[in-house]
Amino acid sequence: GLGEAMDGLPVALAALGHRCMVISPRYDQYSEAWDTSFWSSVTMAGKQEPVHFFHTYKQKVDYVFVDHPTFLERVNGLSGAKLYGPEWGKDFADNQARFAYFCKAALVAIRDLPLGGTAYGDEVMVVANDWHSALVPMFVHAQRQASPSMWKGTKTAFLCHNAVFQGRFEYEDGLAQVLDVPQQYIDSITFKMPLKVG
Repeated sequence: GLGEAMDGLPVALAALGHRCMVISPRYDQYSEAWDTSFWSSVTMAGKQEPVHFFHTYKQKVDYVFVDHPTFLERVNGLSGAKLYGPEWGKDFADNQARFAYFCKAALVAIRDLPLGGTAYGDEVMVVANDWHSALVPMFVHAQRQASPSMWKGTKTAFLCHNAVFQGRFEYEDGLAQVLDVPQQYIDSITFKMPLKVG
């Protein structure tokens, strides 16, 4: 599953000499992760939302945790099975917005967060895993379209590990404004069929 892939793949790639970063929401008080003191922001619903990171370096891999109240405070540091909803199989009402925020924050980490003295920048390969990070390729494309020099050398791939939970949400009017992308991007990810989970 997703956990196994994120545990093994980056370590294997780093062993081959690649510089690797894993980005995850900060759901817990990870004892090995330290506050980077790095702050930035992303645009969500026309407002600047703060971005902050924790970091640890293990087995030649940078592990970056997006620190935001929508993750850690939601579960009071006791994640258990409540990462995505109040109980198994139920989504939090704001999952679409909070994971869109996560995707945007991940791009800030890749482009701007100095790790080992330098940021990864935009000459990278980004692998988005499962629905939680599925908007990363869309945001890369939208930012590149708005500013052709941004993400110019970036490649993206999407890996689906769990076909049951796909991060499908009801269509919301104004979603393009919430995500700060042109409507064409929302149209490209919108399914016109009944929503079924599981």
